[in-house]
Amino acid sequence: MHTIVKVARSRLAYQNVICSRISRFSSQSAESETADKAADDAADAADPLALKDEEIAALQTKLTAESKLLTEMKNKYLRALADGENVRNRAKKELEDSKIFSIQSFAKDMLPVSDVLEKALESVPEEERGNNPTLANLYEGVSLTQSQLHQVFKRHNLVKITPLGEEFDPVYHEAMFQVPDPSKAPGTVMDVVQSGYVLHSRSIRPAKVGVVKEP
Repeated sequence: MHTIVKVARSRLAYQNVICSRISRFSSQSAESETADKAADDAADAADPLALKDEEIAALQTKLTAESKLLTEMKNKYLRALADGENVRNRAKKELEDSKIFSIQSFAKDMLPVSDVLEKALESVPEEERGNNPTLANLYEGVSLTQSQLHQVFKRHNLVKITPLGEEFDPVYHEAMFQVPDPSKAPGTVMDVVQSGYVLHSRSIRPAKVGVVKEP
């Protein structure tokens, strides 16, 4: 009987040791899990870039919208620059034209004067000038006046055109009549009734001409 009690006590002591060890291991495991979770939470809190998928998607959407807005603003800026450059170019061209053609009205008013001087010189035959010194002197004075006037014209880029033998150009010529002429190509200027004038390549009075017509 004493032996049985002794064995029972030994088994009970062994079971107590095993339970104590199991309890201690469980406690250590729980503490370890708690420490790991705390470390993970601390790492998440310490990392400012740790974002959720929803936050990343929202940021991507916002970035796309802002990129589109930036592209639109850039295009508007470039268009505004182009419009501004066009306006400056037009203003510059208009200013240059106003300087160049500011004398156009005055030049047109002077053309009849040149025509009168030309007709006056054409009306005096050479033989009469030789027989009449006074008429010769008058002719020379008119000729010098016409020459001086044409120099003024040239200085201001006002050029006389006499397109005899040239091809008819409706920009610089005005057809007064047409005549057949088998020796010349159709559309050729065969007679100049009145000379034309060009100011800086702009026709201010077309030459009045006769043109060879189609056979």
